[in-house]
Amino acid sequence: MKKTIIYLIPIIIMSCNKQTVENTSVDMLIKNITLIDGTGNSELYNQNIYLKEGRIVKIDTLTQYTSADTIIDGSEKYIIPGLFDNHFHLYQDSTNHTRMLRQLIHFGVTNVFMPGGSQAPYTTLQLLDSLETNNLITAPKMWYTSPYVTIENAHPVKTAPKVNWIEGVNVYFLRDGSSIPKIVSDAKANGAIGIKIDIEDGPQPPFVERVDSVLIHKLAEETHANNLMLVSHVSDIEELRLSVENGVDAIMHSIYPPLDLVKDKTLIDRIKKDSIYMVTTGNMRAGIDYPLHPERLDSEHWKVFDKELKSIKENLNRDQEIAKMTIKKFFRLDPENYEQFIDYPGEEMFRKLDSIGVFIVVGTDAGTPNYNIQGLSVHDEMQLYQNGGMDPIRIIKCASLNAAIMLGVQENYGTIETGKFGNMVILNKNPLEDISNTLTIDVVIKNGEIQERITNANKV
Repeated sequence: MKKTIIYLIPIIIMSCNKQTVENTSVDMLIKNITLIDGTGNSELYNQNIYLKEGRIVKIDTLTQYTSADTIIDGSEKYIIPGLFDNHFHLYQDSTNHTRMLRQLIHFGVTNVFMPGGSQAPYTTLQLLDSLETNNLITAPKMWYTSPYVTIENAHPVKTAPKVNWIEGVNVYFLRDGSSIPKIVSDAKANGAIGIKIDIEDGPQPPFVERVDSVLIHKLAEETHANNLMLVSHVSDIEELRLSVENGVDAIMHSIYPPLDLVKDKTLIDRIKKDSIYMVTTGNMRAGIDYPLHPERLDSEHWKVFDKELKSIKENLNRDQEIAKMTIKKFFRLDPENYEQFIDYPGEEMFRKLDSIGVFIVVGTDAGTPNYNIQGLSVHDEMQLYQNGGMDPIRIIKCASLNAAIMLGVQENYGTIETGKFGNMVILNKNPLEDISNTLTIDVVIKNGEIQERITNANKV
């Protein structure tokens, strides 16, 4: 009997191996690629990634002959998770919303978080979400908050008076706080994952009124009682402090002057202790940098923005004057010395906060101003991180896993790991050598399917 068993074991093993090699069928195989999985761990070489029904079912280094509908040879290429923009706004008229979303995909942004906006009532967001879910448009996976929550004399209502603000549609007013339960219940009923509060007094002079601390606290309590997150819009350290002390979960925008690790240690320790997400929004400076260096608009990456560029170039002289005025009034610097002295929004601070365990998340506020443009802005934002000394492998984590954790979707998104949705970007050059190589996009994959990128032949 023992002898029989000894002979059967290798037969059984050989049979199992044969089945694995010959009968495995997947929808897509990406083979021999360098994998940067988004976890912050080192890259892995010669990886094979198998996808079925939109998800990653296996990652290995074995050279197996597997049946696949699509096989991509990743030799001498690199793969990273699909990028997130955790601060994205619809800013154009409704006929152009799908154009914006398609441009995001073109630049490898497969996931977006939309925290309110003048063009983002629930009806618009639900329509776009339905179109994306049913594969009727080329668009990232979308999550969103309530419309802006603020007071009547605060930002953005007072600082953007030309916008058609409609209470209950694209803005809610707190007043005495009695409206808070309805604001939160509306959000939950309409599929929002959080509430967006604008507590700031304006991003630049002339300043207006801030939201009161008591109202922020009441809103946070009601939001958390309904298992939603509260994100706040700030521009200075007082507004950051108000947010942190009153229970905000994520901060949109960086403050100026930047935080000081010594002077602001108590506040930073609280941010770290409470796991508050810092959505950097550093690329707001695009409204200064591009007008001062209009030659940057001639790069190949701006070619997909042909319609937007027409408007931008028509208003370039005006925007250059606005940029110089902002430098003088807000930064109190001579425009000629701006690039020599400015440290806004504190690129080095992103690296320092990340190094001590603060959750740094990529978010751009794309759409305001025009130069902070959808998709490309994520790569510009990551470049700011590198300018501040952050290692590219950490930068990619901030644009993938950290962003997914903030939204509570890390079980399905944010890294290239077995079981997760196949949202990935294949690159021709190594982003770990220079983060700008995230722009050398070869293929964008979302839910295990290759996405159509924009060319001269298929512009919309």
